[in-house]
Amino acid sequence: MKLIDLHTLLDEHSRLLDLATIAEENCKRLLEEETRDSQNEWNEFGINNLIFRLIEQVFVFNHILWQTPHIRTKIGIYIKDPDKIHFMDLEQVGYYQLDTIEDGEAIDDWLVYEK
Repeated sequence: MKLIDLHTLLDEHSRLLDLATIAEENCKRLLEEETRDSQNEWNEFGINNLIFRLIEQVFVFNHILWQTPHIRTKIGIYIKDPDKIHFMDLEQVGYYQLDTIEDGEAIDDWLVYEK
């Protein structure tokens, strides 16, 4: 099997399970939970000012902790860049990653603040 064939299969699988949408929804839900605390660093931006973009999806087939192959979906969390010095005029302030197994079940996720 060629890598392009593997790409096609994984892309179809991701679209069928709608993994990018699920990851973005999970990210937003987690951010809503995090921003309930007025001392949280995410509150600096205001949740309504955050912009979400799919950064990448990767197939993980060798991992030190997980023997099961899985798909990692990474969602970038951005704010608008008024100075327009960042790519797409968006400044990345963090990201969310979701690891899912074959049936779409989440096995791990994490939210990272990078500002």
